Amino acid sequence: MDIRVLTFLLLITAAHGSMEEVIEVIKLSQAVVEQVLGAWGEIREELDAEALPTLALLEKAMKTVDDQNEKIVLGRLDHITRTIQRLERRIDQSNAVAMLLARTAGTRTNLQLGLREMITLLDRVALYDRRMRSYLGLQNFLERSTLEDFAEWCVSHNPLALPGQLEGIHALIVPPNEKLLGRSILDLILDDIQEDHPNLCNYKMSTHQLIYDMYNTIALTEIKGFAIMQFSWMLLRIYGKGNFTYEASLARKRYEERNTLTADAVRAALYKADRDLYACDQEDRQLGQTYEEVTRLLQGYVANEVDIHSGHSCWKGCSHFQRTDHKSCQYSSELCGKQAACKGRIMNCKFIDSKMWVCRAGQNSNRRYEWIQFENGKQFGNIGSCDRGTTKVDSWRSWVFWQCSYCMCICEEYGPYSDRYFNLWDTTSDIQNNKVVTGLQIVKEGQVFYLQIRQGKLGKRGSITNDELVPLRTFTSDDDIKYGVDYHMLSYEKRAIDLNKLQSPPGHVLTGVRFGMSGSHLHLEIRSTPFNYTTGRLSPQNSQWIYDTEDSEFPRSQLKLIKPDIPTRSATPLPVDSKHDQYVEFTHSDFEADAAQSTVPFIDIQPLNPSKGSPLLSGAGLYHRGAPYSGGFIAAKLVTYDYSPHIVASPLPSTVQNIE
Repeated sequence: MDIRVLTFLLLITAAHGSMEEVIEVIKLSQAVVEQVLGAWGEIREELDAEALPTLALLEKAMKTVDDQNEKIVLGRLDHITRTIQRLERRIDQSNAVAMLLARTAGTRTNLQLGLREMITLLDRVALYDRRMRSYLGLQNFLERSTLEDFAEWCVSHNPLALPGQLEGIHALIVPPNEKLLGRSILDLILDDIQEDHPNLCNYKMSTHQLIYDMYNTIALTEIKGFAIMQFSWMLLRIYGKGNFTYEASLARKRYEERNTLTADAVRAALYKADRDLYACDQEDRQLGQTYEEVTRLLQGYVANEVDIHSGHSCWKGCSHFQRTDHKSCQYSSELCGKQAACKGRIMNCKFIDSKMWVCRAGQNSNRRYEWIQFENGKQFGNIGSCDRGTTKVDSWRSWVFWQCSYCMCICEEYGPYSDRYFNLWDTTSDIQNNKVVTGLQIVKEGQVFYLQIRQGKLGKRGSITNDELVPLRTFTSDDDIKYGVDYHMLSYEKRAIDLNKLQSPPGHVLTGVRFGMSGSHLHLEIRSTPFNYTTGRLSPQNSQWIYDTEDSEFPRSQLKLIKPDIPTRSATPLPVDSKHDQYVEFTHSDFEADAAQSTVPFIDIQPLNPSKGSPLLSGAGLYHRGAPYSGGFIAAKLVTYDYSPHIVASPLPSTVQNIE
């Protein structure tokens, strides 16, 4: 990794923050301009020469005025510098963007060149800023010539001087000639991320948020440069080098032009940027920590046909049994007497081989079998040692003509070992106290899956404070719960779950989530509440629940799981492979890979807590992360609020145009 590229990434990181901080940068820009105008207005220009009888007194008075003006200018500059520093300290808290760009910077030549150039330019502006701060701290000890030399260099026409550095940064964001100079660095970064990293899951932020960080960095750099240049003109005027009023006015106008063009470029990038917020698939997957399972929904089950035939006969063959149940154990000494019988439906039976060796799972396992090996060479599951010892299973003949075969079937069994329930209650933030959703997690308590949220108090311009976890409300024995109202139970006929993204209308924020049903499909629903962006006040009475209904003309497509093994066996993180408006069905794992012992997909239970602060959210959804031959994971995602309408360059005060 190029050290200069890494330096740039760390510089970008220093500006990582919420939309509240972007707004603070805009407000700071206005405040700095007002401070600059105030300083220009306070510089004393004239003396009453007639009131001073001698040349010595006149020279002394002029020096006094110069000293006073210098003190005014440096005092104003010190105040502005401290204000900028306070904002920088507030937003310098994360290295997520640095980590992201460190991974992507080497993948595009044009991007690498742009990043290296940006490093150089930001380094130089930062150097001017550091030197200015050190001079302010030593102003009572420095010679006037030192400040004068610094001021002259800060407004020099030399391309390496401050004005040239600011123009160079701006050209990377808004190239004056794309055919000649190439595309905007924002577009290059955006393309790179969305091609190779469709979500920023490692960094718990959306691409949309990344563009904000870029804007923060550029806007803060512009403010610093503007302040240094303006006060440099003032010092040169005080030191008798010229009037410089017109030059300062031109610099202010150019500052406004760059701000406007940068805001336009950022809005365009934000329009294209993905706002989805995901959690990554972890390489170190841990049950109960990063994922949970639906258990024993559909599971591989070995049964002799005589034990699942109502007449205790075996003359029809395994394929006859597509819907049946356990009847009895004809011979208790065989496998039937050693394993727990399927107490639900037995379906989709098929014949594999007449002889097999079955490795039964442990007593407390959700599995029935660890693996099965057939005489014909077929293997179901990962063959290895067997703690309980293998059970040899042979088909046998009834009378002379009929062979009673062992069948490989699917068991659908309700009961204390089958975790297949989804809570349908509303999970909402306290909108009466102006709280909004700030985080989301799927959790499992007992045999039930719930949605749990975090909430925070919404303030002005999208700021959120007092982030907290909302306690989970679970089923108790006192609850009079009803199927289809309070909970959904998966079954063979009702095991589909919709994979879609729900978004609030413009001007609304996320204030609740819940699972719901649409026909036989489980899906996610969101509560959306309108709010006033300026004041931050919610309108609880106008809240609405939003869910995605299927279009009869364009029905949802099924994401089919191809020979799905359990996802924890994947050696690499699984990518997002679902699209909006798809659905996936819970099913059993592949026979050959896992003896059909697990229910897939698994469910990701990692908390979705953004990496920095609590960004405003406007939606949520469900998606699937997987690959061919893997059952994958179902996971929740969040949608960050679209701030692009609020990215507006702050206009300079009207007095700027008339200051000459």
